[in-house]
This record gives sequence, C-alpha cells and structure tokens, in this order.
Amino acid sequence: MRPSTRLKQQKIIEAATQLFLEQGFAHTNLDQVIERCGGSKQTIYSYFGDKRGLLFAVVGHCIESVEQIFNFQYDKNSDLEQQLLRFGLNFLNTTLSPKLVHVYRIIIAESINDKELAEFFLAQGPHRVSNYLIEYLKSNMDQGKLLPSDPQTACDHLLSLLQGRIYKEALLGMKIPSKAVIKQHVELSVRCFLTGYQTPSA
Repeated sequence: MRPSTRLKQQKIIEAATQLFLEQGFAHTNLDQVIERCGGSKQTIYSYFGDKRGLLFAVVGHCIESVEQIFNFQYDKNSDLEQQLLRFGLNFLNTTLSPKLVHVYRIIIAESINDKELAEFFLAQGPHRVSNYLIEYLKSNMDQGKLLPSDPQTACDHLLSLLQGRIYKEALLGMKIPSKAVIKQHVELSVRCFLTGYQTPSA
C-alpha cells in the first residue's frame, strides 16, 4: 500500500472515530465523515466498503493501541512484580481512555444485532492480544517464578483483578478515578494475583 493511500485511510478512520464517539455510530453518516476529513463517498466505499466496514476499521485501529501494551517478553533478569505493575498501569490507563471506553460502548450496542462485529472484536481484540500475556505468564511458570497452572486462567484472573469495579463504572459513565487511586488499585490487584500464583521461593 502506498504511503499516500495509508495516510488517506488513517484520516478517514480518525474522522470517523471522532464522530462515532461524539454522536454514536447510528447517528453518524458518511457525509459527515467526508465533511470532516475531505474526500468522497466513493473513496470510503473503495477503502472500507460501507459505514459498517468503516466501523470495523475503527475498532481494529483502537485494538492496535492496546496490543502494544501486551506485547512484552519474558526476561529472566526482570523483577516479576515490577513488570506486572508496569503492565497493569499501562493496561488500565489505556483502557480507561475516553476513546476506548466509548468505542467499547459502541461495540456493545452494535454487536447485539451484529454477531460478526462481536466475533471480530473478540478475535482481534481480547482473544488475540491476551495471548501475549498468556505466553509471558507461561514463561514465568516454566521458570518457576509462578506456580504451574493454566496460563489462560491466570491471564483471566489478572485482567479481571485489574479492571474490577473501576472499568465497569467507567463503561456506565461514572467518573474515572485519579491516577493515584488507579495506581493503588493496580498495586493491590498485582499483589492479590501474586499471592495466589507466585511460588514461595520466588
């Protein structure tokens, strides 16, 4: 793909993302997207097919911003707790960003009648990006830092602890806590996780 084409697609995705967040997917039309970023309907059709295809592109773009947080490698010389704390802070602060919270609300609303959107989001988002964390936890289990157990379950437990009540309330429009409160929540979540999974000698 030519850089100019990629740049045009990026501008359309960014404009659509802003409009979807401001007024919802159902209340946004392609004319509004064009008005904000330029171009034509024909350009959008050629790149994304239709408005639904543009939504898929927006969701995929948002997933990319979360994926990089999960993509970290096992390092036998790193401190497990400190690395989990860094991951936890990055993960929670990113998923609590207004853009991602609003996009997740759109996915929930639209996927009720669009199973393919739900499947796309799960396959490209939670299921795929969490594989990085699963592999990281498995590596620590293999090295004896974590108790041998199912890495998938351990991953689910850690992410559930990190999101907790804070993320659920954010989805419902409640005020996002301060950085200090989030930091304390992450520290307690990681400590709870390690209490259940860390080997006594680690």
